[in-house]
Amino acid sequence: MIMNEKIIQNRLLQIGLKVDSIYDLVNNNEKYPQAIETLVNLLDENIGFTPKITEGIVRSLAVKEAKGKANDTLFKLYHNSKNEQDLFKWAIGNTIQVIVQPKDEEKIIRIVKDKTNGMSRQMFVLALGKIKSKASEKILLDLLDDEDVTGHVISSLGKLKSKKSASKISKFLNHKNPWIRKEAKKALDKIGYQEI
Repeated sequence: MIMNEKIIQNRLLQIGLKVDSIYDLVNNNEKYPQAIETLVNLLDENIGFTPKITEGIVRSLAVKEAKGKANDTLFKLYHNSKNEQDLFKWAIGNTIQVIVQPKDEEKIIRIVKDKTNGMSRQMFVLALGKIKSKASEKILLDLLDDEDVTGHVISSLGKLKSKKSASKISKFLNHKNPWIRKEAKKALDKIGYQEI
């Protein structure tokens, strides 16, 4: 049975938060730290919301207050979702990218290395750019020619100020995709690379 937003409205009302839709949280600048546990529980309970509502819950957790509280649930949700749910899985990666912690590194690497995860890996790749480690840098270097994630890889290597990647990134300055050219230039500026 597909559930509607009434359950969410009632659960949030119990903790003093009035919403008409889960997207009231997503599209709002107000903070709601008191709601994080409830939102995570709604995902854990696997109630049977419509995909749009479930995605709304996922997106509502893309706030720093959810860091360390929603991570494990979101990884589980990602792995339990079908590959054809690419946009939904991408949204999970987007939230992880906001709340990523160093302890998530291994789980993220597993996701980004698996090419069957397609474009849903993009935001997980950006999350790796926030984990400053040799393992993150190595996997990003390995993914540089993976067309599903190239621009995101370049951006992450720039965040890491990866000197090892500079000459490889410089080859993307003439890429056919203008966004990738722009990301390459930004990354090289951060790294401090000058072409000779």
